[in-house]
Amino acid sequence: MRITVQTNHNFYEEAALTEIGLKEKFGVRTNRDVEQIKNNLFASTYEFTTDNKSLEQVQIFGFKNNRNKLEEDAQLIMKLYAKEHSVEGRKYIIQTGLFAGVLYHKGCQFNISTAYGETFLNRMLNFINDVYIDNQEAKASKSKKTNEFQNIIAYLFIQALEKASVMGLPKVYQTQTQRSHKVRGKIDVNAYLKHDFPFQGKLTTSFREQVYVQEIVDVLYLACKKLEQSFGKEIHRKIHGIYQLLKQSYSGIYAQHTTIDKAKKHSVLQNPMFGPFKNVLTYAEIILKDQSLETLNQKDNLATTGYLFDISQLFEVYLEKLLSRYFTDWYVNGQEELQVYKTMFYGRKMFPDLVMRHKETNEVIVFDAKFKNMRSIKKDVDRSDFYQIHSYIQYYQPNVLFGGLLFPFSENINTEKAHSSSLFGNDNNAHSFVVDGVFIQKGMTMQDIARSENEFLLRVEKLISNSIGLD
Repeated sequence: MRITVQTNHNFYEEAALTEIGLKEKFGVRTNRDVEQIKNNLFASTYEFTTDNKSLEQVQIFGFKNNRNKLEEDAQLIMKLYAKEHSVEGRKYIIQTGLFAGVLYHKGCQFNISTAYGETFLNRMLNFINDVYIDNQEAKASKSKKTNEFQNIIAYLFIQALEKASVMGLPKVYQTQTQRSHKVRGKIDVNAYLKHDFPFQGKLTTSFREQVYVQEIVDVLYLACKKLEQSFGKEIHRKIHGIYQLLKQSYSGIYAQHTTIDKAKKHSVLQNPMFGPFKNVLTYAEIILKDQSLETLNQKDNLATTGYLFDISQLFEVYLEKLLSRYFTDWYVNGQEELQVYKTMFYGRKMFPDLVMRHKETNEVIVFDAKFKNMRSIKKDVDRSDFYQIHSYIQYYQPNVLFGGLLFPFSENINTEKAHSSSLFGNDNNAHSFVVDGVFIQKGMTMQDIARSENEFLLRVEKLISNSIGLD
């Protein structure tokens, strides 16, 4: 059984399912199957969060080195429960957070997709790889089986391999032997007495030299080849040099499960120089095994397994690079750490998602990025998000120009309703508060998204001009 839902799904229980809805959503035909779904998934409340111990076999991948949430905050991944309705009877509810990917639970595959389509996902992934293109390249050899999760893994693998291979591929010292006219290292006396005596002009010598770790080379090369089958040869464009080196050093033997395990556990990865290859090999394993993309976990239906991606972090990195690329006179930082009440027992840390600081005047603009379904600007701003961003704006007084919340909007922005010229609507406080973002809809092309980005940047530029004019 499998079901596809979107990130941040059913937050207000607006899409609760009846028994008929369960049959349609899970793609089952018989009432017996529906009863099985109800008993397995909705007999009690199942809530999966980032600190849930039952999710030890679930790998969560982020797009930042450090999380921008407090460590004690458990973030929702998925929640399953049933609820009685006074009129319509029993309702079955699936809620998701901001993690996209695949989750296997009690024999069911939950595909959690993003709400804005594959084109926008690719656009954000392009930004984390510093590829700013306004159109999609034709991929004649691209497989029809590719999906957005494969895209994410492919981009993460390419990015991680590019960064990890700056110092070269992992190498270890091995003892080599050589029989020639030249002496390299030390003479092997036993081999000399056995093969070269009486002396015939050649000596057997042994020496130590660095060689590439074969298991790691094989796993990385085969992962690259598998991506080439799905996405075409241009997928290797950013790692062309390292790909050629992998191709030259490949053993010619297809990597088995034992080979992948040996590569992941090799002692060379304890060397800080080659430590980044741990993540690369994790991505390579997923690519080679297809564990998260096309196969169900048939070995253990009791365990909850899967691979998830923190899409909210991806959205933050996307906005950070979008703003920094356009506003060259400003530093744009993500995850700026603020320590409040440092010496008090109630002291804590705060992490605004985006802080823009002018390079000369030190003026500040602060944003929080919210990858949520912003359908309208009437009711979709959460209370906690609203208070949190106001705390950040107050913290940066008196240097702050303005601040606000940034969303992916599915409707065009009405600035008269979304931009306040004063904080709290108080005319005595000249700092603006805004709700803004990039207008995104499914079916948009890269050119459409680029135009939406430019409109957003122009609105921010106008806000900066207006704020400076008020000083």
